[in-house]
Amino acid sequence: MTRYWILLSFSLMFLCAHSQSLFENAGLDIGGGSNKTTEVDFSGYGRGSVFGGGKQYKLASSFAEMSLQTRLKSREALLNGDIRLRKGIMFEEDVQLIEVKELYAGYSSNSFDCLIGNQLVNWGRTDGFNPTNNITPNDYFFLSSDPDDQKMSNFMLRLKYRFSSKVDIDIVGVPYFKPSVYRFDLFDMNQEMDLGSDWVTIASPVQANVVFDPLELPKRKLSNGSLGARLNFELQKIGFAVSYFSGYDHFHGFDLKDFKINILKDPTDIFGNPTGIFLDSTQILINYQPRVYKKKTIGFDMALPLPGFLLKAEAAYNIVRNKDSLMYIPNSDLSYVIGVEKMWNDYVFIAQYIGKTVSDFKPVEKPELGQLTVPSTTYVNDMVIYASTMFNRLIFNQPTEFNHAFAFTVTKSFAHDEWNAEFTAYYNLFLEEYMLRPKLTWKVNDYLTVIAGANYMHAKNLTLFHFSSKIMNGVFVELKVNF
Repeated sequence: MTRYWILLSFSLMFLCAHSQSLFENAGLDIGGGSNKTTEVDFSGYGRGSVFGGGKQYKLASSFAEMSLQTRLKSREALLNGDIRLRKGIMFEEDVQLIEVKELYAGYSSNSFDCLIGNQLVNWGRTDGFNPTNNITPNDYFFLSSDPDDQKMSNFMLRLKYRFSSKVDIDIVGVPYFKPSVYRFDLFDMNQEMDLGSDWVTIASPVQANVVFDPLELPKRKLSNGSLGARLNFELQKIGFAVSYFSGYDHFHGFDLKDFKINILKDPTDIFGNPTGIFLDSTQILINYQPRVYKKKTIGFDMALPLPGFLLKAEAAYNIVRNKDSLMYIPNSDLSYVIGVEKMWNDYVFIAQYIGKTVSDFKPVEKPELGQLTVPSTTYVNDMVIYASTMFNRLIFNQPTEFNHAFAFTVTKSFAHDEWNAEFTAYYNLFLEEYMLRPKLTWKVNDYLTVIAGANYMHAKNLTLFHFSSKIMNGVFVELKVNF
């Protein structure tokens, strides 16, 4: 099915590139006048990007990409496409693909839209952290200068009705589940989950060998699809929206599929009976199975202009069924973001508080070695379950009942907007992890742009930043040509 979409998109783009003369010969006005009946836009870009300098990969990403974008609108009929061709190296793997970033068609008028195809949906009003935006999955390991490149489209039916210029409703139906991409297989967890050092303090070394199975997607049927709706108000003094989502979360947890204990030495007592303790090194083979889960989300977002600054807020209550207390399913929670945006002397400042409150939170008790100086089989079993449960809680950002983080961004344009400097910082109070991301953009002319920057993540504990930093820390340079 995909290849037919690709062939269709290229055919349409070729047609759009030569459509102006055809329409002119047909006597249609496609100019910029008020009598315009058909609009044809054909554009795109070519870019080269390099990302490297990390601990695990000296050259994590190096690729060339071309984007072909087309928009055709004839009266109320609409066709929009963005096809990207990419070739290069990512994490020492050759990549050569055609990505359908967007490709959709349908009816679009001043009051009503009905569109079907691959689309990007961006709900919410806060910057970078959008708990209400549950429609769009992300490729978190696509290394690029623009974070929006990580957004992935869904095949969907989208209906939008505008009651007036101030009120509209957006309804989205996604028939097939599409997960976000997070490359846990790239994590070097064999050393990190050394149960004899980082997780517990014992005399006998315990080494873990961690394996991740591929994600098993839900069956392609309508009952496994997703449904979302958003009622939006753009009033004179405030903008706000309420939203609803029901379906599979794009992120997933990990089930402890299997683990084996390789006993290298099991000593006996003076009577020849096994002691059940290990004196020499012990190897643990851990096999994780990624598993998805369903949720319902009730969301709210707003933007309120106040004297001297703009106040933004966003909140989402995620309802999850976890009757069996499965480790790969999170608890229900309330995620929220409060931010302020202010302009001062050609600077733009954005400060945000990111919080989460976990419902029915129960701490996970860490197994105790007791009076033994070496681990028993029971202890190792309990320790693996504990470590796996905590790993899932880190994935869901639920290591504690209350989570607090802050984000700060400052941007400034200078030299008549030829240069733009941006700096973003993030800090999690509980996990004691942070991220720094400076970026400098040079707009050489209307067609050529040069971008350079860096990404630095740091964590004191075994958090996702701790694992990701070895892969995603580094510097990037990008050259982009628009046409």
